[in-house]
Amino acid sequence: MARSGWRRLLGRPVGVDAPLPSDTPTPSAPAADRPAEPRLPVDTSLVTELSRPGDHGVDVVVTVAETTFRDGGHRAVVRAARDAGAATVVVSVYDVHAGPTSVYPAVVAGADHVVARATVAATWGGAVAAARPLLTSARVVVQDASVTMPLEAYATLTAALDRAPVAVGVVRTGDDLVASAGAVLVRGTAPVAALLRGHPAGDADLLDGAEVFAADEPCFAVRTADLALPVRTVDTRTAVARLTRDSADAGGGPCVVVALGRVYRTRVLRERRYDTDAATALTHWRTRVDGTAITALERAGLVPGLPAADPAGAPVALREPVVRAERGAERVTLRDRGERLRWSIRIAAHPGPGGDDWGDTFFARDLATALRSLGQEVVVDHRESHVRPLSEHLDDVALTLRGLDDTPVHPVATNVLWVISHPDLVTADELARYDLRFAAGPVWAARVAADTGLDVAPLLQATDPTRFHPGPGAPEYAGLDTAFVGKTRQVFRPVVRDAVAAGLDLAVWGEGWEGLLPEGVHRGVFVANEALPSLYRSARVVLNDHWDDMARDGFVSNRLFDAAATGALVLTDPVPGVDELFHGAVRTYRDADELRGLVHQGETSSAAERAERGTRVGAEHSFVRRAEVLLEAVRRQRAGGQLRGERPGASRAAG
Repeated sequence: MARSGWRRLLGRPVGVDAPLPSDTPTPSAPAADRPAEPRLPVDTSLVTELSRPGDHGVDVVVTVAETTFRDGGHRAVVRAARDAGAATVVVSVYDVHAGPTSVYPAVVAGADHVVARATVAATWGGAVAAARPLLTSARVVVQDASVTMPLEAYATLTAALDRAPVAVGVVRTGDDLVASAGAVLVRGTAPVAALLRGHPAGDADLLDGAEVFAADEPCFAVRTADLALPVRTVDTRTAVARLTRDSADAGGGPCVVVALGRVYRTRVLRERRYDTDAATALTHWRTRVDGTAITALERAGLVPGLPAADPAGAPVALREPVVRAERGAERVTLRDRGERLRWSIRIAAHPGPGGDDWGDTFFARDLATALRSLGQEVVVDHRESHVRPLSEHLDDVALTLRGLDDTPVHPVATNVLWVISHPDLVTADELARYDLRFAAGPVWAARVAADTGLDVAPLLQATDPTRFHPGPGAPEYAGLDTAFVGKTRQVFRPVVRDAVAAGLDLAVWGEGWEGLLPEGVHRGVFVANEALPSLYRSARVVLNDHWDDMARDGFVSNRLFDAAATGALVLTDPVPGVDELFHGAVRTYRDADELRGLVHQGETSSAAERAERGTRVGAEHSFVRRAEVLLEAVRRQRAGGQLRGERPGASRAAG
């Protein structure tokens, strides 16, 4: 290791107060009576041996920072690797913060994993090198404990080794933006740059199967026989890039990108510390030229912009090199639709699994599908990625689905606001920031337009008739009489309160109902979105209600569109205009007695009439119909701006 690699942290008592290894039981004897725990010096060696791999199976090497290991932060990754079917899980501990006098408690194995060695390696590459002699399977996944993968990702990643010696996993940050979709060789002696860093994850999904130069995140798979000897450097990204590129060269093939879904980097790799070892490692590529980024980005209709990187040289703390993607020179023109635009749909839902059951998430997915069917390019940005400094210059349109958040407007795109809920939170100042304004409540739209002098057009919510359409019921919902699907915050929602008071044969699904309902009424906390059409078709009556502000201002619930499109009979509280929208599929009530009478009366239309009615609702209120309105409005707005001498999306060239 270069002397500079130690200089920063000389004198730091690394490991002096470290707790016992995570898998070691705490001794019961008093501290004064038990012998001092042996401590081992940091290991600066680089093991060169490689085992003879078998012809089948998968091993997993889990590299883990020393502090994370002592906190047990590797355990979840080890369990996931085991559950995914790994033959052997090798844990190897490292500490790039170490000084030459650092000492640590011994690293010990657990019941579900072996350890590469008892000592702590001084570098990430040293940790991988120590694990190589223990590998016995044909393939190996190398994964740092700072990266989490779903179980199915292991099989997907290793399956890619059928066509390439190295498979590079796409890694996301916690805001669902891309951390890296592979490494770009900026120039022969400069550090690599992360491909698509800061982009929406959907951009990286388009690169699945593309060749890239290397990996720069510790999440990849290699044919074990090709696993190269790592280089010695405290710069982990350089070490990952050299290892994956050297392994691909040994296998005589490329590195390929594999889109794995929700693979997250849960801890940020330490600030880049570019030592002389890294500089030496990069000279290996002095004469090499990388063209893979160009062909990979073509899959997403992008091209590499001008790169920026600090020159190689003396040890420095390096800023991240960036290769910013730009739109390709050829913009697709669609007959009758104008040019293909890139839309960012911004929603209030959290990224990752925490936002999966939000209505905004389903709404945005359906709208994105509809826009794509019209030839548009669409990404969905959750609340943590409304601002994307490294990729927002690509967006032509920023469409905010207004829920809980007042979202910052896009600096250069055409800004569109569609208020679909919480209208009382929207201010005149917020409305004024947008180029185009729509609201799912016609009453609210008219009132606010009159009050502010701003154009606010009504645009109702919608349904997806490819899923919500007439058809047979489902056996699991046979005999279902009166159904309600919706969550609560431990208070009775009005329609459920009225249904209980009316003595109806009620079934409720949703969170927050525990302890509020009579026995047997609460059937579950969640209904999968794909199961909702069957439930609606099966129920004799579907119930719905609105929050007070939504009902007052004419914000018709999305549930009404979905249920009515299946042919269901829906009963709801009064909302202005609702009686005229659904051709008799939706009826309103005012109290428990009226609700009881309507439920007992039930459907008065024949099965054929219900089916025709549902098909008509789906056709009139589809997401495609709403997308057509949005696209036409945006097209007019952008054309008008150009006539005035403005340049919509001008910064796409400014980068």
